[in-house]
Formats: sequence, C-alpha cells, structure tokens
Amino acid sequence: MVYCYKGLIGRIAPIIVHFSMILILVGTIIGSLFGFKAQEIVPKTEMFHIQNILTNGPLSLISQTSGRVNDFWITYTKTKTISQFYSDISILDSQGNENVRQTIYVNSPLIHNDIYYYQTDWSLIGLRFENSVKEIIEYPLINIFENQNKIWLSWVSSFNTLNEGIVLIIDNLEGYCSIYNSKGEFLGNLELNERIQVSQSLTFLEIISSTGLQIKTDPGIPIIYSGFFFLMISTIISYITYSQVWMIRKDEQILIGGTTNRDIFEFELEFLKFIK
Repeated sequence: MVYCYKGLIGRIAPIIVHFSMILILVGTIIGSLFGFKAQEIVPKTEMFHIQNILTNGPLSLISQTSGRVNDFWITYTKTKTISQFYSDISILDSQGNENVRQTIYVNSPLIHNDIYYYQTDWSLIGLRFENSVKEIIEYPLINIFENQNKIWLSWVSSFNTLNEGIVLIIDNLEGYCSIYNSKGEFLGNLELNERIQVSQSLTFLEIISSTGLQIKTDPGIPIIYSGFFFLMISTIISYITYSQVWMIRKDEQILIGGTTNRDIFEFELEFLKFIK
C-alpha cells in the first residue's frame, strides 16, 4: 500500500478557527468585567473629570485622572460641510501638572495609561460680547431642534423691554452668526470683532464652543484583535486544498483512489495525470 497527501496545512484551519473564537470570547468577557465607557461634554478651556459613566463592568476601576480642553476648532470643505473637528486636550496629574498633550480628531484618539480619549461630538453653548464700557456679556445658545440639527439661537433683548430685541442664529464655527428681528426678518450677518447696536453698542468677541469626548478603557481589546488576526489567518489557510491518494496492489491489479476537500474538478485533472 502507498499513501500520498498534499496540502496538510489546510486541515488545521478549523482548529485555528475555534482557537480564534475562544480568544474573541475571552477578550469580550474581560472587557465586560474590567472596562468602562464615559461621555463628557467640556467647554473650551475648561477642565474635566471622568464622571459621566455610561457603562462599566463589575470589576472596573474608574480612573481619577483629570484633563483640560485647551482648544477646539472645526475645518470645513469648500461646500461649507464639516471636514473634521479637533480638540487639543491635556491630561493632568493630581497636582495639576501636564503629563501629556495631544490634538485629537475622529478616529485618532489620545491614549494615556490604557485609557482612550476619543473625539465624538461638538456643540455651541454661548456668544460673548463686549459693551462700550469694556464689560463682557455672554448670551447662552440653545438648540430647540432635534439633536441631529446643529442649529443654535440666542435672544438679545433691549434694556427697555424683554419683548424687543434681535435673534442670533448660528450653525457653524466659521466666525459669524445671522441676525433676525423679532418679526423673523433677516437683517444680515454679524462677524467676529464687528459691532452691533441693540440698546447699546456690542462687539462680537467669541463663539463659545464645547467638545464631546468619549473616554473608555477595554483591556480585552488586544485579545479580541488577536482572535480576529487568527481568524483571518484561518480563512486564508482554508483555501489550501487538502488532497489524498491511495495505491493498493492486489494480486496483479493496482487500485488507485483519492479524495479532496475542495476544487474537485482540478483534483480530477490532477488525478488523471497521476494515473497516466
């Protein structure tokens, strides 16, 4: 009897598949036990702590790290759509000293002590003006529409009556807002450092923005990624054809047979050549 085989490595693909699934399962369990996820909305130049916890595992330890949003800005395309939004953030120690500083944007987080700081959202919270006597006046912005509509408005009333004034509408960070009167008539755009006369002269100084940060840690991620890596390897290996051929001599006859796990037509051609 003679036995031959080819592509034996293709037989171990199911073993690697099961091994990768076990890794993914173990990584998921570890992440659910020890990980946490928090969401913080932080005004520009303000400090933040990890306190708005969305999900956390029973064995997770919430870091007491504090941070500061140094700056926030948005870049726009030529068609006035958002290209990307950025946050310049610093991670501070218990004494308030800066440990690390980085500008983050979508899909480019800051990683410090296995904690990931992602850029997820943004919002506008107010407009800052200066009057004729150098006093700073801030007017809050509110979004009365659905959350997906990034449109904010504010009401600047005259000192004579609260029913008289102008409406300021803004939907971007390009440095201007639109002005409407109490009847809804468009009066023009107000740009930064421009003056407007309501009941007093006001200079438009700044648009106060806030950034949305998602803070999370998941110690099971490296294990999960390893599982996906082995899963891809097993997928490639599974394309290797495993073939077997037997030859048995009985009396004056030779019997030849074979099997394969894929590419049957290719194996038949190879088998016929082998017999010849």
